[in-house]
Amino acid sequence: MANNGKNKKQNSEDIKRELRKFAGYFFVLTLLSFFVIFLFLDSYQHQRNRIEQDVVAYKTILNKQQMLHSKLDTIYYHMSLLNTNKVRNNVFLGDYISKNIQDFRKIIEKDSTVAFKHYSFLMEKIDSLLALKNEIVTISAKEQHILRDLNECIEKITKIEQELSKDPSRGFQSR
Repeated sequence: MANNGKNKKQNSEDIKRELRKFAGYFFVLTLLSFFVIFLFLDSYQHQRNRIEQDVVAYKTILNKQQMLHSKLDTIYYHMSLLNTNKVRNNVFLGDYISKNIQDFRKIIEKDSTVAFKHYSFLMEKIDSLLALKNEIVTISAKEQHILRDLNECIEKITKIEQELSKDPSRGFQSR
């Protein structure tokens, strides 16, 4: 019987020791679980903040893109009116177009040109387009001036031929 009492005492000590081990492991696992859940929620919050910042940045770029699109359409429209006799003063229109182009470039320079590659490319080429348009308008004006001079010359020749053909003593025959 003494052996039986000794076994019971040893059994109860083993049970208590294993229970303490179990409680310790359970406590560590519980802490680890709470720590994992905390990190998950913290990661979620960081991702959410980053996504909100990206959405705000995207909306800002989208708004600027829409503004640049309308500004570019306005510049194009005013450029089409330049030197076409559809406006009273081409100098003021040219100044207005230049100011719009400068504003357009300032808007693009505030952001990286990566976001607005196509607009920055167009703005690089717009100066050469304006120079080309001015050359075309100048050549067109010269052409009209030369045509007017030619018509005046033809009219004068016709008039002189008529006067010469009126006087038969000169022996001039019109064609």
